[in-house]
Amino acid sequence: MPQKPAIFLDRDNTLIHDDGYIFEIEKFAWITGAVAALRRFHQAGLPVFIVTNQGGIGRGIFTESDMHNFNHHLIDAAEKAGGGITDIAFCPHHPLSPDPVMAAACRCRKPEPGLLFDLAQKWQIDLGASVMIGDRDSDVEAGKRADMAAYLFDRGDLDQLAKQVMDRHFTAKTDGSK
Repeated sequence: MPQKPAIFLDRDNTLIHDDGYIFEIEKFAWITGAVAALRRFHQAGLPVFIVTNQGGIGRGIFTESDMHNFNHHLIDAAEKAGGGITDIAFCPHHPLSPDPVMAAACRCRKPEPGLLFDLAQKWQIDLGASVMIGDRDSDVEAGKRADMAAYLFDRGDLDQLAKQVMDRHFTAKTDGSK
């Protein structure tokens, strides 16, 4: 099966507002331009994946079930808004976890690229033709470690960055140039 490009996004403070370990659906709020960006990617036929560190699980702040409920709400809200999220991968580990297993170094906590590799394998994604966007240096570093183009979102309007990404990486050139 041929591989395809995709968009990989961090979740907290890239797609949704986060005031610290967000997991309560009643606190769900989009970042400025997030809905338009998701629509833009969806209309271009690009699968969108979320890769997110969720250390609150490892620290005992919320459960994996709480996170899954929140993520299901996020996926439904994206679909209702005319966008789409193909899949979400998460890392529950945190170096400050009281559980030694959850505190141990892992391959999935960004800046490690394990979540990106796992999604690429599962969905036949060409990481070299894909883009990672996140609000932290660790998001950008994970993308670079996976040989992807990676962008730091400065918490302005996500759709402005999405337009630049589309123009730079996914819009066919009509003048014969590459």
